[in-house]
Amino acid sequence: MQVQNLKNILFIFLMIPVLFVALSCDNQGAQTKVNSGVAGAVVSDVEVFPYSILDSDGNEVVFDGPPERIIAIDSSAVEILFSLGQEHRLVGTHDFVSYPPEVEEIPRIGDAFNLNLESIVDLDPDLVFVFSKGFLPDLSRVGLKVLYLDSLNTSFRDIPQNIRMWGHITGNTKRAEIEASKIETRISKMQEIVSTRTVGPSIFLDDGDFWTPGPDTMIGEVFDFFNLQNIAYDISGYEQLSPEIIVDRDPEIIVAMTGNTISDIPSFKNISAVKNGKIFVPKSDSLAIAGPRFIDAIEELYLWIYSNYVW
Repeated sequence: MQVQNLKNILFIFLMIPVLFVALSCDNQGAQTKVNSGVAGAVVSDVEVFPYSILDSDGNEVVFDGPPERIIAIDSSAVEILFSLGQEHRLVGTHDFVSYPPEVEEIPRIGDAFNLNLESIVDLDPDLVFVFSKGFLPDLSRVGLKVLYLDSLNTSFRDIPQNIRMWGHITGNTKRAEIEASKIETRISKMQEIVSTRTVGPSIFLDDGDFWTPGPDTMIGEVFDFFNLQNIAYDISGYEQLSPEIIVDRDPEIIVAMTGNTISDIPSFKNISAVKNGKIFVPKSDSLAIAGPRFIDAIEELYLWIYSNYVW
């Protein structure tokens, strides 16, 4: 009996190091850290659910796991999901999404103000993302999980955090951290230059038919960031300026979102931007979408402005 007890005690002592190593390895596996390739960016290999978000109405939306079938009624959300390699989760979007080209394969279900509820239900989504609350009661009534985030007045500085949010929702935080940190770095590099400048030239953005953004919009914030004077300083959101006001406020720079048609207007011939040929036509629509490409658009504008003006 004593011999057997000694054997048992010896077995226990022999197993303690093995158990310690096993527990240590398991703990390391649960807390693995990897360098994302971006200076200072360290993220976890392990995705933690549940993950919760407060929507724009203050309601908590909880995710117990990544949604497999997403309908996104928002171009920026679509572009973010593609940038994270999560486009396979998209089963529906709105009628006006145009980027990337692969989005043409995704079913369309109307727009934010005219949704086809029957088509949405048929697509059997486990998440519907909307930036406008108009259809929230209908979507909730049919039992769909909805995430409503009002993005109409999104700050361009919020884009990295939106990318991180979608990284959490889809369980892909590492890729999201890489993409978000890259954008933050590019913004910081521009900040280093613009912070050395005082108030610069006046600017007018024509989004078509003289509709233009005020200071409380995303692009209005960019103008302020670049130390430019927005001639639409007294409007909120997007409003239509009269030709007389545009002439009177005499912008030195014009951003022509839909192409340069302003130069052909006889009454605009004496506007400083027209006389001096300072009309900027963006290469794409990305200046209007709060997604990963927005940083490309503002860098393009930044380089054009700062190569044409010294102040």
